[in-house]
Amino acid sequence: MAVKAPPMAAPAPAFDWTGFYVGANAGGGWSPNSSDPYNGLVWPAFAVFPPQAPIITIFPGQFGTLAGTGGNNSGFIGGGQIGYNWQVRQFVFGLEADAVGTDLHGSSASATRTFGPPGFPILVPVSQTVTVNFGHVDWMASFRGRIGFAADRALFYATGGAAVAGIGATTTTVVNGPGIALPAGTFSSPGSGSTTRWGWTLGGGIEWAFNRNWSLGGEYRHTDFGTRGVTFVIPDGLGGVLATGATNARLTVDQVTARLNYRFGGPVVARY
Repeated sequence: MAVKAPPMAAPAPAFDWTGFYVGANAGGGWSPNSSDPYNGLVWPAFAVFPPQAPIITIFPGQFGTLAGTGGNNSGFIGGGQIGYNWQVRQFVFGLEADAVGTDLHGSSASATRTFGPPGFPILVPVSQTVTVNFGHVDWMASFRGRIGFAADRALFYATGGAAVAGIGATTTTVVNGPGIALPAGTFSSPGSGSTTRWGWTLGGGIEWAFNRNWSLGGEYRHTDFGTRGVTFVIPDGLGGVLATGATNARLTVDQVTARLNYRFGGPVVARY
């Protein structure tokens, strides 16, 4: 008699990324300093009194150059995201919006002058530093498309779209070092007010679904908010204004975040 063939095994279930999701993210960002040099009146006058000098000595205001300090400003970023995925075979298409708070500074420029013996009628060197901060990045948001490739519970994707940031006011700070008697200490003055800047963002990431609804991932993005004109005010330390300057400051941000998402999609489905 013929022997019946064993029943075929049911196909292994495959994960489906389709559905709405919400989540949180946290990580770090860095922003390169980039601003055009400013040439003009930079340093306010100051006085050195005895015993730092044999007699009262006044150093007049001076012209100079405020140039970008170079390097990167880095800091924490964190917030949330919401989006929708639609899976077609192994391809996943999506839309996402996110918003984060930051403690990133934008570009800055500074200059320092130092006087000391020999050559000056003072007993110890004295220094004065002027720094212009072109605005703290208070928050960022983006509205992006996503396209990815799903390998069951792993999703590899690229993302890009529009970005917007809230940038705080420009501030100029003058630091008169030890030995300077008048004006003494540190003083500052505001310049351009807060502003909102639009730009673009592009990046990618990987996401892994560790159960039906929850997934964990990592993402990198580069965001460019372009170049903006800014004005700044250099105070004289006595309640007045030494000079008003203007320059162009460029703002870009690179960020890396860890992401945790909760998906409202359907169950795992069988695929033949």
